[in-house]
Amino acid sequence: MKPASSILIKQVQSKSVLELQKIAKETFFETYALENTKEDMDAYLAENFNTEHLQRSIINPDSFYYFALQDNETIGYLKINRSVAQTDNKLPNTLEIERIYILSKFQGKGVGKLLLNKATEKAQSLNIKTLWLSVWEKNQKAISFYKKQDFTAFDNQYYWVGTDKQTDVLMKLDLDF
Repeated sequence: MKPASSILIKQVQSKSVLELQKIAKETFFETYALENTKEDMDAYLAENFNTEHLQRSIINPDSFYYFALQDNETIGYLKINRSVAQTDNKLPNTLEIERIYILSKFQGKGVGKLLLNKATEKAQSLNIKTLWLSVWEKNQKAISFYKKQDFTAFDNQYYWVGTDKQTDVLMKLDLDF
């Protein structure tokens, strides 16, 4: 496996919606299929990763997508939101990390840290001093990663995958810049 230094982070353009759809579906499925029914997964993927929904999100001036690429292969992606594009507004003047997903074979190689660094850079460029995110309470691997990056839990919220009501842990990171 190549080092994280060979990873390129590139902003997603509208013309790349099908590439975004592919990596979004694949990584979400890899992450959650074993813990959810096929029906709930199918419903979630259809609702959240259809091309119309993704296209609207890509062109939203308050949302930002980035691909993680290695040798021109998309291996993960990041979605961040500011202002009214955020999925929740519990904290004022924040930047939400809505999605950091990496193909399983590339996890543990520093790609998540590179995507998190991109979110931090974007927050700094917008003069936003707090990042926040939500993560499923059963996704201990992700929770552990965020804790290692100094995120702290501050609340919970419900999240629906199909018909399954799940609990997400809300975490935040105050930035020093």
